[in-house]
Parts: sequence; structure tokens; C-alpha cells
Amino acid sequence: MISLIAVLACDAREFETWCRNSGLSPRDREVVYISRREKLRGLDNVKVIRCPRWDQHPDAGRIDEFVRMLEQRRAHSG
Repeated sequence: MISLIAVLACDAREFETWCRNSGLSPRDREVVYISRREKLRGLDNVKVIRCPRWDQHPDAGRIDEFVRMLEQRRAHSG
């Protein structure tokens, strides 16, 4: 069961646009903008959304590395 939606976006504006287009609010507790890798620590049962320009985020490489590790761990555990 997914308990959180982690949104990878280029910036807060792209995150807010994604939320609006998805019918969600950026203030929803189950939606979080991953602005830095540390926001992913300790998260489990998370659905990751990659916005079209997310790879333009200044820390995209490090964030992507951490996300891929989480996804692999989830794939092997269930």
C-alpha cells in the first residue's frame, strides 16, 4: 500500500503545476516535493512521480541514485 507520493520536479513551480493537474494540493500531507535527497530518508511505501523536467533539478543525479535504490529495495522485498 502506497502511503506517500514523492514528486521529483525541476522546481517548486513544476511541483505545484503537477499537483494542480493531478487534482491535489501541494499542502496535502501525502504529497511531497523532493527538493533534496535527504527528504527521501526513512520513506517507505512511496510512489515516485517524475515530472517532465525533473532532471534539470540541480541535485537530480544524487536524488535519482537514491530513488533507484529505494525502488530496487521495494522490488526485491515484495
